[in-house]
Amino acid sequence: MKSLSKVSTLILGIIAEKPVNPYEITKLLERIQVKDWFSVASSSVYVTIKKLDKQGHISGKNIKEGNMPEKTVYTVTKKGKKALSYTITEFLLNELDPVKFNIACVMICHLEKDYAMNVLKRRLLFLNGYENGIKEHYSYEKDEHLIPYPGLTIIRNNIYLVEAEIRITEELIKEVKRDNLWNHFITRDL
Repeated sequence: MKSLSKVSTLILGIIAEKPVNPYEITKLLERIQVKDWFSVASSSVYVTIKKLDKQGHISGKNIKEGNMPEKTVYTVTKKGKKALSYTITEFLLNELDPVKFNIACVMICHLEKDYAMNVLKRRLLFLNGYENGIKEHYSYEKDEHLIPYPGLTIIRNNIYLVEAEIRITEELIKEVKRDNLWNHFITRDL
């Protein structure tokens, strides 16, 4: 199976929580302030929905409420749930992309709780190993005179980013443990 794109994962995750139309998706993206860490244009939402529908990951149903114009509300299919779960897992276990990590953190509720805990613990091991590898490979004292300053800056930045992800992953593990409403995240308060 192939991972979904970042936009597809984000939109599919929203639809998996609650049947919604494209306009509601754009409003939910605003609510969780996605624009602060990932650029998703409203037009991308509509294009991605068409793509997900064509791939069989979602299914649309036209509804009419009162005097409002007809709208298409989308729900996730079994195939879509499987693709979403697979992609969230891939984003957590095999990536050091901060946007993919953010998307996986927002959408982690779509994994079974015990499985999510297992994946997060595996991510923590991966991150700790990555951090140790950087630190072992580049000793500041030993290599400082061998590596130009911009190179050392990048190494330090990578260490700081991994340290931040380790901390967030540890916090997420605690949050998942105590969360009793495990089947949604974004639409919890709607």
